[in-house]
Amino acid sequence: MNNTQRAKLDSCNRVKEVLTKYATPLATITEFAAEQTAFIAALGIINNAAQVQSQTAGVATDAVETAKETMAAITIKYAKRGKVKATQANNKTLANHLDHGVTYISRATKTLAVQRAKDIRQHLSDNLAILTNIVAANITEIDNAIKAYDTIKDQPITNIQSRTATGTNPLPAAFTAAFKAIDNMNDLIDSYFTGTNQPLVDEFDLARQILNTGIHHSGVEGIISKNGNPIANASVSVVGTDKVAKTDIDGHYVIAKIKTGDYTIEVSNDASDTASKVVHVTKGNFETVNFTL
Repeated sequence: MNNTQRAKLDSCNRVKEVLTKYATPLATITEFAAEQTAFIAALGIINNAAQVQSQTAGVATDAVETAKETMAAITIKYAKRGKVKATQANNKTLANHLDHGVTYISRATKTLAVQRAKDIRQHLSDNLAILTNIVAANITEIDNAIKAYDTIKDQPITNIQSRTATGTNPLPAAFTAAFKAIDNMNDLIDSYFTGTNQPLVDEFDLARQILNTGIHHSGVEGIISKNGNPIANASVSVVGTDKVAKTDIDGHYVIAKIKTGDYTIEVSNDASDTASKVVHVTKGNFETVNFTL
């Protein structure tokens, strides 16, 4: 969940607090219940999706770092052992291939770290006749450590990005539904309680505010992808205005403070792929406009 979505979630939770506080007067509006039910359902989807993404990113990232450190420690442990034996055998070339510290692997990028571990493993395996202090079981231990890291090293980003780019991320649609219900509830509250229950009117209006902008603005947001993968740093512009944005690592963009009306949204990436769509922006809503380049 990006910063804009967190701000929206905070706004939704504040709306929920107002609904609880003023439950008795709100229950007198017959048509209010349907909008409140739609809002609560959307908020449930948002909170569940946020929790899942947070758990996936946090737990998996910790596991990846631990697996990388384990791979480095095990591989270098046997490399050092083998280096001593290679030196004693006067095989300087092999000794040089095995002469590395843990950071040679642990501080390398993901793919390079795996490749370096595999290279050392291969030098050990190919020279067991010389490295008599290394046995097949040690090679298997290295293999298992490499496999454990290689299997999960790309999972935290890949899984979240894949869900976002393919549209299986439920957040954009859920936020759209939530804010549609909020706007309808606001209209009802204004029409029934302005002048008779002003604290309710004012508190609900305050709860609608989005924290990062200070007011409940209209705008557009969406995901830009190519071949099923999100595109980071893609350019997005609203034709005829000075509104521009760049996508984040998940391919997500957001442009706020757009007045009500019809607009053409244009996007492009570093590979010069372009696309455009026409969107109608309504007051107080963020329209979801996704692009596949």
